[in-house]
Amino acid sequence: MNEHRHEHAHEHGHGHLHGHEGGSSVRVALSLVLTVLVFLAELIGGFWTHSLALQSDAWHVLTDVLALALTWLALQQARRKPTQNYTFGFHRTEVVAAFINGLTLFGITVWILVEAVHRFFVPVAVRGREMFFIALIGLTANLLIALLLNHHAGENLNIRSAFLHVIGDALASVGVILAGLVVLRFHWYPADPLISVGISLVIIRSAYRLTGEALRILMEGTPPGLDLDEIVHALAAVPGVKDVHDLHIWNITGNISALSMHVVVGPDQPDFQRILDACNRLLASRFGVFHSTIQLECSCPMSCGFNCSLKKQRAVSPGERQV
Repeated sequence: MNEHRHEHAHEHGHGHLHGHEGGSSVRVALSLVLTVLVFLAELIGGFWTHSLALQSDAWHVLTDVLALALTWLALQQARRKPTQNYTFGFHRTEVVAAFINGLTLFGITVWILVEAVHRFFVPVAVRGREMFFIALIGLTANLLIALLLNHHAGENLNIRSAFLHVIGDALASVGVILAGLVVLRFHWYPADPLISVGISLVIIRSAYRLTGEALRILMEGTPPGLDLDEIVHALAAVPGVKDVHDLHIWNITGNISALSMHVVVGPDQPDFQRILDACNRLLASRFGVFHSTIQLECSCPMSCGFNCSLKKQRAVSPGERQV
């Protein structure tokens, strides 16, 4: 059986990513410094004003600090060259960081909800005026951080997650501002834990989305927006292709997809390279997959559909087909 193996790595894809990493790193570093200042201001101000809403927002900001710190670290790791032990490089550092950050958000939410319920039954006097001005400072800083991160939010999973956190913080700051006005005008202290519950719902939504996306990548699930049947049918239309099987497609990070598969061609097909190039061009132009490993073969008795079993299989004779 004639075999031809080829790994196609699209250099433009790599260059595009690395070309933005320097700017991303600087913006993330500036955002990190500003976020640390917001966290300290809201945490100290929350205890000073006795505002649970301000404290809960501060702890939410702390998760942003962790997210941005891990994002900055992931950007540095992603610039490291692949090694024999880590052949894909260190791009997945950002996915692991995002997953840890998502789990942290769930833990913070539980604390906020427990404390909010307690304050509904035992209201605590809150300094509304100070609470209002501290939240206003936090809102201004969050909007500035969002502007810094927005430029690269679509290119990196962790930057996007940090951007979403900051937007959530901005909305939470608006809630704290409203709670401060209510306390200042009407002295209705339950407004503080009520806003805290609202903030916790924002945190839960962010945590669920972030953790789910990171978990899908860690489990090597099919990237969203890509349909295996559509890919197989498109490849089957390439002249010379008879069958596609053992197809796997997954994300290395949120914006880097990889694919491997077997492609059966006719035994009288002399131009393997033409078929290989056509398959790679199709994957890149139509599906945005630039990292593909394609095995071309005249026949494969191990094939049984476009998915394959990862379990160890016995050798199969040339005249036998496994079902």
